[in-house]
Amino acid sequence: IEYYVSRLTAEEIGQICRRFEGNEWHPNCQVLWSGLGQQQVQQWANNHGMQTLKATLGPLSDQWYEKKGKRQLSTYMKGASVIFAWYISRGNSVTVLSPPPPERFHPSALTNYQMLEEPIVKGMIGGISVSRIEIVHPMVKGAGNFHYQIWPVDETYSWIEKFGSQAAPKPHWR
Repeated sequence: IEYYVSRLTAEEIGQICRRFEGNEWHPNCQVLWSGLGQQQVQQWANNHGMQTLKATLGPLSDQWYEKKGKRQLSTYMKGASVIFAWYISRGNSVTVLSPPPPERFHPSALTNYQMLEEPIVKGMIGGISVSRIEIVHPMVKGAGNFHYQIWPVDETYSWIEKFGSQAAPKPHWR
């Protein structure tokens, strides 16, 4: 985690923090995700009044896409993601979008969410946590508005009671 933040300049960190401390930030309305495409996540967030990292960064994100190469951009966005998660952890809740059980998260546990964001919002890094993490599986028909808690209490049973083992496209993990 420190590696990614250390790759940001002091000016870049300041720009990111100002976005998260300004009127653009809506507490408890942030979305983290794993196993879905950026466009699907952004569309869901827009339809539900929620914020993704890219949308919250706004014009900063566009500037980076123009200025940085693919590898540098990836490292930069991971650093921004760490800061995003830290700001989220100061709130009460966060929503995560993922494929449905049983394979909600990548088996390797090496996704940005699993490696960087989740440990921060759970307080394992930084010592400050949200009160709850909710999850939504928008790729399952009729499930885009169904939230359930996965942390600190795992209420996956509520998903299974409502949707069972309803088939969803198997994630194409990278």
